[in-house]
Parts: sequence; C-alpha cells; structure tokens
Amino acid sequence: MQRVSSYEYKNGYLYLVVREAPEHGPNAFLLCCGIDILKFRPFARSVHGICSNPAYRGLQLMRADITAFATSKGAVPKKTGFAECMFVSPPGEGWYRDSMLLTGATPKVAREVMAFGVRDLLKKVLTVCAPTEPLPKELPNPPALEKQIDSLVRKRKAGR
Repeated sequence: MQRVSSYEYKNGYLYLVVREAPEHGPNAFLLCCGIDILKFRPFARSVHGICSNPAYRGLQLMRADITAFATSKGAVPKKTGFAECMFVSPPGEGWYRDSMLLTGATPKVAREVMAFGVRDLLKKVLTVCAPTEPLPKELPNPPALEKQIDSLVRKRKAGR
C-alpha cells in the first residue's frame, strides 16, 4: 500500500477531488468532479431551456477551463474513464460527473487546479442562477458554501 495525497472540496452541491495517481506514473493526478443538477433545479426551472441547466453546462465549461489552466501550469490533461472516480462520487441521483488525468503535475499544481476548478464552477453557475448575488471574494469552506447556496435556493423558491 502506498499513501497518496488528495485535495478535496466536497459538499451537497458539488465536489472536486484531485488525488495522486501513482498507478499512472510519477507526477500524475486524477481529477474527479461533479455537481448535483437536481439540487440546482430551483434555479433553472422555467428560466433555461433543455440541456441548458447552468449546473450541467457549468461543469462542462469548467472542464475546459481546468484544461487550459493546468496546461498553463505545465501539466498535461488527458482523458480518463470515470470508473477510476467511482470511489469519490457521492451516491444518489442527480449527480453529473466528469474526470480527467493530469500528468506532469506537482502537488502545488494539483492544489491550484482544485481551488481554481471550484471557483470557476461556482462563478459559472451562480452568475447565471443568481446574477444579483455577489460572488464570494474568498472561496468559503465546503459547508459554508453549501449553506450559502441553500440560502439562495430558498430565496429563489420563495420568490416564485
């Protein structure tokens, strides 16, 4: 057994985990991410068309942004099967998931990719779902962000 580093940001709305993947060689990290599109449904209902759920699209666009960000840091993003991420994926319906392999990355780059990805996803989703709400200047811890999104969802439901 070999101990591996893991950098994680998880709550009931989203998760992004970057863990060392020595099985893919030195300086390899597996990125596993997902967003619960059902929990974001109150934001999207009657506002966005089919296949335009901001949470769903946000995760897709975040993947592209992470690819560019990781490349700018010297890492090489590669496609990987989602089966490798099943161990971190929350159970239940509603989760839209994605994954990628980063080779040539350092632990510092892995941490930066994780933080960048969470901020990027949050910006994409909340800018569309709650455009009048200011985005947090600093990334809150996962439970605090969950409470903040819960509050926004309750506001949206009450406004209908």
